[in-house]
Amino acid sequence: MENLTASEIIDRLGGTAEVARICQIKSPSVSEWRSKGIPPARRQFLELLKPEAFAAPPAAVVRTFSDKRLSKRALRAKLGLNNDAQLAKMLQLRVELVEAWAEEDQVPSIPQVLRLLGIEEPPPSWRP
Repeated sequence: MENLTASEIIDRLGGTAEVARICQIKSPSVSEWRSKGIPPARRQFLELLKPEAFAAPPAAVVRTFSDKRLSKRALRAKLGLNNDAQLAKMLQLRVELVEAWAEEDQVPSIPQVLRLLGIEEPPPSWRP
């Protein structure tokens, strides 16, 4: 896992106001964490509550798509996920849709998956 900055973690958790709400503190305290770092006890609490926010950043995941033979099983492994429900949640898809993909078949339309990860357009070298 790559080290994320406090600011990246806060953004992944929904922003300053959302983290403040989760931790039951005021937003200025969370804003301060962006520059000074998240206090260890708060970070541990947030990591236990929302582990997906601390996973490898999407840019690291995107590099895995350069192999056009990437299967659903390989994608889950690269993301550190154990099942289709977790993959569906990460991709913001219905579980039934992800379950319908064959384990060893190529994941559907690479640009579509990249968009689901928040990347608008794949680099030209990745286009079929």
